Formats: sequence, C-alpha cells, structure tokens
Amino acid sequence: MPGDRNHVVVVGSANQDLTSYTPTVPVMGETVMGQEFETSCGGKGSNQAVAAGSLGISPVTMICRVGDDVFGEALLDKLASVNVAWDETRTILRGKNSPASGTATIVVDTNSGDNMIIVTPGANYALSPNDVEESLRALPEPPAIVVVQLEIKPAAALQALRTAKDLGAITVLNPAPAPEGYTLDDFFPYVDILIPNETELRKCLGKDELSDEDEEALAKELLDKGMGMGVIVTLGARGAMVTLVDAPRDLPARNEPIKDTIGAGDAFCGALSTYLSAGLSLTEAAGKACGVASMSVRRRGA
Repeated sequence: MPGDRNHVVVVGSANQDLTSYTPTVPVMGETVMGQEFETSCGGKGSNQAVAAGSLGISPVTMICRVGDDVFGEALLDKLASVNVAWDETRTILRGKNSPASGTATIVVDTNSGDNMIIVTPGANYALSPNDVEESLRALPEPPAIVVVQLEIKPAAALQALRTAKDLGAITVLNPAPAPEGYTLDDFFPYVDILIPNETELRKCLGKDELSDEDEEALAKELLDKGMGMGVIVTLGARGAMVTLVDAPRDLPARNEPIKDTIGAGDAFCGALSTYLSAGLSLTEAAGKACGVASMSVRRRGA
C-alpha cells in the first residue's frame, strides 16, 4: 500500500433496486406473472462500498449522489449500517428541480438466478468531474485504493481515476456496464487494476461479445494498453483469472447454490479492494474476493 494508508474510497452509483422474481422471463410484448417483488439498495458503486465495509477491515468512504427522497434516504442508511462514510453536504441533491435517486428495475429468473436490468441514472448523472475531484481532495486522509465503475458519467469516472493517481492511490476500474459509444483508451493510463467480466473484457477491446478468443489472450492484450498491476477477469461460476505481466492464474469459485447473481461481481470488487488495502498481494486478494462473491450468490439481492 502507498505508505501506511488503508482507506478505501468508492466513486460511483447508488440506486434503489426494484426487483421482480419470476420463473418465466417475458419476451418483448409479453406479460407474465411474477412470484415476488422486493426493493433493496443497489447500484454498482454502492454494492461495492457495502461489500468493502461489511468486511470491517479498512475504513471505507462512498462518493456518490442521491436525491432528497425516500430512496436516497434508504441508500444512505444502508451505507451507514456497514460503517461506510459519506459527506452529507455533497451527497444529497436538494431543491425542487434536483434529480431523483437512481433506480434499477430488475427481473430475476428464479430457475437459473440470472437477471436482466434497466438502470435509470437519476442523481448519479449529477456527479460531475469537478465534484469528484473536490470530494477526493477533501478527504481527511489520502486514499489507499480508489474504486470506480461506469454507472456514472464517463467524464466523472475518468476524473476519479486521474485524481486518485495524483493522490498516490491504487486505482481499480470495473468497466461495468460495458462502454457503449466510447472507448476506454483514455482511461487505461490511470488504471492499476481492471476488473471486467467476460463480456466487458471483449467490449473493452472493441471485440464482438460472442468472440471465441480465450480470456487469457484478451487479458494480455489489455495489459499492453498500460494497466499498472493487472487484469482480473471474473468468470461467473468458474471464479476469476488474474493476469499479471507474465503470470496468468485461474482462481476457482466455491461451489455454492445460486439464488441470485445480482451483485456478485460487485461483491468481488469491493472485497478485493479491501483485501488489497490490508496489504495482501493482488493474487491473494483476488482469491479471498472469489470466496466473498461465491457466498453472495446464496442470497437474494445485491
């Protein structure tokens, strides 16, 4: 870790999840009956911060934006419940013209645990590059790890990485959702650790998501774009693959009964960042994070 720092900072989205569980996933134009409906706190950034905070290893701060509404209140209460810090003066958007909190409408197939998600960003898109830089520089201590995803505006995500590097932090980018209509070439020089899944891995390289090229070759291709430490490809039930400059390694997932895959990748990212902040190597941290992600699929929700 940089010096003796151990502070993990997550810059990203916070959404209220609105989840329907159904044994029959509808096709376009079809109406089906669901089994259950739940509301819960989500968003990739919030999920990762909660995963990091829940381990109780290092201090965790969340930089995000929520609306002045019941969803925003629930999201911030969830962060506080696992000792994730946030700045009230910067986080809550007040005023009658302010956007509402972000939401995610989710359909979960109860047979497989797979899901489909529609995200409405709301307040998440009010997080500007200037907001991000000011929030990072205003922290009481420089961060050790800064984690970023792509459910906020790309310019804000890029600024988070730039500022984090300027502050001497290790940077982690989870390129999710996979970029559409823009490339990540400007991001890579500021990224130490890239954590895509199989689809995101291909999209980061401009490949067809159905390409049959193997993950190891693609991860090495990404490394050549300037990642500082490595690329970790999350492989669902197969675990993860850590690719350093010359040392790919497969890390198996635990064989757990799957109820819901929502948030498994976020659990991995949050746990990995926390274990890195505690001084573990990238491979050691990824192995432990696989265990956390495997346990997360045993329960419903993010």
